[in-house]
Amino acid sequence: MLLLLTAACGSKKERPPAPTPDPRDPGAAAPGAVAPPETPDFPEGTRSLELTRTVAVRLDAGDDGKRIGTIAIDTRVRWKRTTKAKGCTKPWVEIEPRGWICGDNVQASTKPPFGREVPQLDRGTVVPGEYGRISAPNTTYTFAKPDKKKKTDTKKDKKKTGPVTSPSELDPKVEEGKLVELQPILGTLTVRIYEELTVEDKLYYRIDPKKKELVLASQVRRLSPSGYMGARLGDDTGWALPFGFIWPRSNWTQAWTFAQPNKVQYRQINARTPVPLLETFKGKDGKPSAYRIGPAEWVNAADIRVFHPAPAPKLLQPAERWIDVDLDAQILVAFEGDMPIYSTLISSGLKDTATTPGVYRVWLKESEADMKNLKAEDPYSVATVPWTQFFYSEEDLAIHTAYWHDNFGTQRSHGCVNLAPRDARWLYYWSDPQMPPGWTMTTGVVEVPGSIVRVRSAAVPEPEWKGYAKKVLEARQANAPL
Repeated sequence: MLLLLTAACGSKKERPPAPTPDPRDPGAAAPGAVAPPETPDFPEGTRSLELTRTVAVRLDAGDDGKRIGTIAIDTRVRWKRTTKAKGCTKPWVEIEPRGWICGDNVQASTKPPFGREVPQLDRGTVVPGEYGRISAPNTTYTFAKPDKKKKTDTKKDKKKTGPVTSPSELDPKVEEGKLVELQPILGTLTVRIYEELTVEDKLYYRIDPKKKELVLASQVRRLSPSGYMGARLGDDTGWALPFGFIWPRSNWTQAWTFAQPNKVQYRQINARTPVPLLETFKGKDGKPSAYRIGPAEWVNAADIRVFHPAPAPKLLQPAERWIDVDLDAQILVAFEGDMPIYSTLISSGLKDTATTPGVYRVWLKESEADMKNLKAEDPYSVATVPWTQFFYSEEDLAIHTAYWHDNFGTQRSHGCVNLAPRDARWLYYWSDPQMPPGWTMTTGVVEVPGSIVRVRSAAVPEPEWKGYAKKVLEARQANAPL
């Protein structure tokens, strides 16, 4: 079971509450706790606790504790201790790696801890499903009342195997019958394709597993998600900053390298290839004219997008994970402290929906999120966007997968930071707050914050602190040694 968040980049929408900026007095008791922790009372031989339903994870014991996550049913977790608190008949259970869950929703298991990655990927795929795009004017459909005289055949998605089913087998409430128009499509609708159905000799796609919403297959343009991926830096490769990506000035696909700066042609190298910048050759004007990317291999400076590092944000903890986004270069770099760990190309907001510079923190990570803005001049709705990290609640800004385009390195979005699927997944599991197996949502709070996301440009080189990132900074400044 997945918790889906509806949001829109650059458009304020209804969403879960953002972190409240009220760090507790370190000596204060945990909210809702009415008894000191005690030894768990589980049968001998218990190796894990299995969830009997999807549950909320709280920062402190008690249903008034801050919600910091959601864990899917059937996940098996390790536990640390228990305590009695408000909102649960049985004791609350502290679990690993963090948080408390109500003991009413677990059962002892002799099996080891176990959790599935959410969403799950099939072998050889980069996104958890198949997707398509529909543009207005078109219509969605649903089944009318049962009509026993006519029969409807369906077949599973081509990638799935299994017997041919009828609509009544998909949902007891939906029986064989005619289709009726459900609602018109506004603007652009990007959908996940759950199943193929043939109704009265016409092929339809089922795009909503709950409402059984359908669209004509002929109206849908299938999407091919990008297989692009950035590069590891630091200890894994020895590559450091400055760092760049091949970006040919006159030929989108390839650029020439040279045996000497601006001399003999050596080989062609593909666009968006990550390269280390080992040496800089400057022209008479003092500006870089070529970069050395190998022992005796150079590239014209005009054919490279370069990420130039800036000083790290204030009061980082040792090896703290954070993200730096250069809007001018359209490059993102992930750091652990001062060490660059990973880099890739992004797509930030277009001119009219520009990504707002600032120093933020990840406050919500969602396994899959629906994003829409039907009030914009160009209405859009995007279904089940995987690996989404919201970092500014006031504008619903997020770092997330873009499975609908492959233009990374150019401005493209409505304000969010778009990543290729493989990059988005890597960053989602690397950044804080951590997303353990079986969790479908987690939040950063002032007490246990998410990773910093700094968005900067040449026009705004030192952006202001925003959202709860500002409150975390204030708390650290208050506790910093004089």
